[in-house]
Amino acid sequence: MTDEQKALAAELDRLSADVARLADRVRRLGRAGGAMDDLREGLFLTVAQAATVCDVTDQAIYYWIDHAARMRHPIAEKRANVWIIDTARLFAYLARHRGGLPARVKAENRLREYWSIWSGPQELCPDAKELAGG
Repeated sequence: MTDEQKALAAELDRLSADVARLADRVRRLGRAGGAMDDLREGLFLTVAQAATVCDVTDQAIYYWIDHAARMRHPIAEKRANVWIIDTARLFAYLARHRGGLPARVKAENRLREYWSIWSGPQELCPDAKELAGG
């Protein structure tokens, strides 16, 4: 593969990631829900969730957050000492900088696998019944 072909392939990867991100934004426009719905639908992840989905350590995710920010393409924001990772941006970052389309597809599949577990109803306090005397 020539350098020109590699450059064109890289540009196509960037364009496809941008198209996916724009499609995700269009889907959000017509919804009446807000941020909580976005959280429930897996549009945002914690560092631990992103690490699981990408099959890396939490520290690798922190490095990626820093790297993406230095490149002026942030994948996360920090609020109240918690990093909130935009899933679409994370997947675009994977495709561009961490293994290409195969890495992105693997992460998307792992998210689908784990999301059914993560999105299930969670008890606010597992010991609440004992604390309430019930």
